[in-house]
Amino acid sequence: MAQPRGPYRKSGARRAEILAAALAEYAAADAGGPTLKAIAQRLDLAESALLYHFGSREELFWEIVRARDEADRFHRDEAPLEAEDFHRLGEMIAHNASTPGLVKLFLEQAVAAVAASHPGHRYMRERYISFATGLSAGLCHAKGLAPKRADWLARVLIATADGLQIQWLYNPQVDMRRDLGELVDLALAALAPQAT
Repeated sequence: MAQPRGPYRKSGARRAEILAAALAEYAAADAGGPTLKAIAQRLDLAESALLYHFGSREELFWEIVRARDEADRFHRDEAPLEAEDFHRLGEMIAHNASTPGLVKLFLEQAVAAVAASHPGHRYMRERYISFATGLSAGLCHAKGLAPKRADWLARVLIATADGLQIQWLYNPQVDMRRDLGELVDLALAALAPQAT
């Protein structure tokens, strides 16, 4: 495929620079997240220049969420969540605890993307479906759950992970990893087929 030239190449490269700077600012920020001014200052740009490359604040924030997914080692892992160890869900939210600003931004965008007009609507819908489908398949294969039970438990675990992150933003004393791990253990003990 031919590489973009001229202003398109510059714009694509600049967008990538802006997203990298935004991720760095969010990683260093508290739960309030950084300001657009802080992101712009990191690049020695005006705030208006940030929005010029994305069209709107909503589009910029959404692209930061996508960049977070792409950079996240759990998202790119070759052994996804359908692997044997379902406690990796707990590892994922424990990892997220190191970047509270990004957690808050993700949750805000996940809610906003419910609107069909939101730029992230399709991506977020497919993300949840894909995540739940992979986790359900693993619960069937590795844990022997019936498909309907596996589908239900996958949805509940994902919803719990999101809900625990909301509670943690209000109260950092919430141990998201422990709570999710205990739920996984209890659910699997209750739902797994009994040994004969």
